[in-house]
Amino acid sequence: MKILHKFFLVFLASILVTFCFAQPQKQKILLAIFPHPDDESAIGEVLIKYAQLGYKVQLIIATDGKDGTRVTKIPAGDSLGNLRKEETRCACKIMGIAEPVFLGIERLDTKIGVGKYFKEHKKLLQLLKEQIPLINPDFILTFGPDGDTHHAEHIVTGAAVTELLLREGWVDKYPLYYIAWNKDQGEAFDLGYVDEQYFNIKIEYTQEEENKALQIMPCYVTQYTSEELIEDRHKKLTDQANVFYFRRFHSRKGMQKEF
Repeated sequence: MKILHKFFLVFLASILVTFCFAQPQKQKILLAIFPHPDDESAIGEVLIKYAQLGYKVQLIIATDGKDGTRVTKIPAGDSLGNLRKEETRCACKIMGIAEPVFLGIERLDTKIGVGKYFKEHKKLLQLLKEQIPLINPDFILTFGPDGDTHHAEHIVTGAAVTELLLREGWVDKYPLYYIAWNKDQGEAFDLGYVDEQYFNIKIEYTQEEENKALQIMPCYVTQYTSEELIEDRHKKLTDQANVFYFRRFHSRKGMQKEF
């Protein structure tokens, strides 16, 4: 009887072990939040790298960029906005990442009027509050206080993500990382940069990943001339560092009575 009992326990244990190991692991998720279609190109190599590592890479794009008439003859409006969304979809397919989520925010600056901007900002916060738990990312990437190129809507978007995490108590639940350029990168590409002592993450990428990131650039037909694409390609290939830096957002907990 004891032998049968021991045999049963061993058999039961083997079933439990098999069951535990058979459970599929949750796919890790990288969420990048940007204001405009084409902003994803800023860190294309990182998005490609993590997709190849098995992550689900998800973009949230706040606006459709319908006012971004930079190098196109298409007038500002829905037609341009729809085309710009297709440009980002084109890039996502090449990078091998998920279909982007577009929030449909009109603008994130006061060019639409102060009152309307306030409403759009509140709408952005509400939509992010709904989308982030649905996506349930392992971490979030966005622009820091410099806004990458000091673009007002870049700055507002990064600030809105930060505000939401603080407001909802999500700072630890959804770790947030800002894109951070060092001085050499900032001066070479005319970007805002951060002193390297504040960097927390260093992501190296391969030449193959960079080549794939360069392949997405022709998707953005409304944003770059052929001459600009050639110049951008030359600068990126000349830079042999092949590295991105990120700075984690931290908020210290606890109360004290003096500064």
